[in-house]
Amino acid sequence: MDRHAQAAERLRVAAKERQQSPEGFVKELQNAMAELQVPLADRSFRKNFSRNYKVLFQANPNGYRVEVLESVLDLNATVYVNRRMHWITGLSMRKGHVLQQRLSQLFSLLESSEVKLGALWKLLQDLDEAWMEFEKHYIMDLIDIEAEARQPVADAVTLELQLRQAEEQRPPREEEEVHWLGRRERLPWTAQLEEHNVCDHAIRGAGVVPRSMPSISAVSQWLAKRTSTQNETPLDLQQLAVSAASEANASASELERTEKMKELLRKVCEINSNANVRGRGRPQMGFHVLQAAADDFLACQASEPTLETSVQAAFAKHVLEGFLHLRSYLFDMRGRMLEIDPQLQNNRQLQNCLVAWEDAWELGSRFLRPHDVSGALCSVAAQLGTLQQEHQDFASLVESQEAELFLVLPRLVLLCSLAGPERSSPFTATMLPSHFEEVSEGPDFSRTAEWDELLKKFKDLEQERSWRQLVENALRGPSSAQDEPMKAFLTQLEALGFELTRRRPEEWNSCCSLLLRCSMAVVDKAQTT
Repeated sequence: MDRHAQAAERLRVAAKERQQSPEGFVKELQNAMAELQVPLADRSFRKNFSRNYKVLFQANPNGYRVEVLESVLDLNATVYVNRRMHWITGLSMRKGHVLQQRLSQLFSLLESSEVKLGALWKLLQDLDEAWMEFEKHYIMDLIDIEAEARQPVADAVTLELQLRQAEEQRPPREEEEVHWLGRRERLPWTAQLEEHNVCDHAIRGAGVVPRSMPSISAVSQWLAKRTSTQNETPLDLQQLAVSAASEANASASELERTEKMKELLRKVCEINSNANVRGRGRPQMGFHVLQAAADDFLACQASEPTLETSVQAAFAKHVLEGFLHLRSYLFDMRGRMLEIDPQLQNNRQLQNCLVAWEDAWELGSRFLRPHDVSGALCSVAAQLGTLQQEHQDFASLVESQEAELFLVLPRLVLLCSLAGPERSSPFTATMLPSHFEEVSEGPDFSRTAEWDELLKKFKDLEQERSWRQLVENALRGPSSAQDEPMKAFLTQLEALGFELTRRRPEEWNSCCSLLLRCSMAVVDKAQTT
């Protein structure tokens, strides 16, 4: 058996096993082309591919990609990206059907009892031409779909650059412009439908299973490693606060800056609804939260430094930093859009920024306003900071973040609330609404009998024991009680602590993180004075 016949035999065996090993079939197909000296169709169109796809094809410039084979064997007119359906063009679908026919003819020939090399040579030539025609149009469709999938991020990057330009009061720089990433003009939905031919409509009517986006995240990560880090101009927290703060007599430039920030936030919400699969994926996050944080941050800076203003500034800073990190990420991605996986949820750094911002926004939305709720939370956080200074056991738990901390913290939060019920009631009522009812007139709350009973027990114990003793007992829990009144109080406190943590676990975990972060402002202030 000569080498031509051997190549044909190896291709026949690989064709039989194509379901289990498509890579093996593609390899033997390429070897057969070389052995039989089949003239190859033009491949110069690959120069027009995006950088990501050039990377995929550069290792074997005259060969075939198994992803193309899998796409044509499972030919589908729909591609799902970021929870949205996209359509492959009718031209690509027609080319795909031609390639399917050529493959079917090849498989039939290879299954016959005798394979004629002349017929195989002609069929391989036709197959190569059909493959390249399908690849050329199909890959360009994918490039357009990927560009459209990345476009919300590209728009956000553009808005971030325009916002920085407004903040720095300078003209735009050429390297900061972000253009439409696709090959063609974006078409409205109706125009996209008109572009598809009868073949597309037949496939849609057949009830085919939607196809997911072919991921090229590995290539994107490879590009990210090769791309040199750009010199980033750090965004100042102070500048962010100034840009987001409310202004009574704002100038035209200040109003323009505020509008740019609102527009950026709306675009971030669009990205968040598609990419943030670890959080809630909120499609709407109001600008008022960012503005309230900015107002509080600047007000604390302008006022006399106290424990309360330090804690309030820490809270506002937490909200601002969530948006600051997201803006820094967008600024860093200028000129690097092809490093972003078109399935936005696959981009870990983007995910982290979105989750952090959404969490910060939710905390701000819940506790920054009204002012009495914000003041109540900061009062509790300030007391927790003082407890860290006075009780080394608690300070050690906070530093180590051991599991015991999250058993102790609910008891201490409730104890601090009981120590200043008038000041802390708005916060406690927010976290335990079943134990409080808002009075129709004024900011006060009416308490349930259970909460009044706990408050009475606390006041009775407060007359007999020092605050330090009460805290130490709360740290150790009901088992540390040496008398019945203390045991009854700690048992009820423990039960309310479980209710606090289990009512909305995710919300409580975020609140814990915020309380501890704000309490550290008290510790830091004490260390610097």
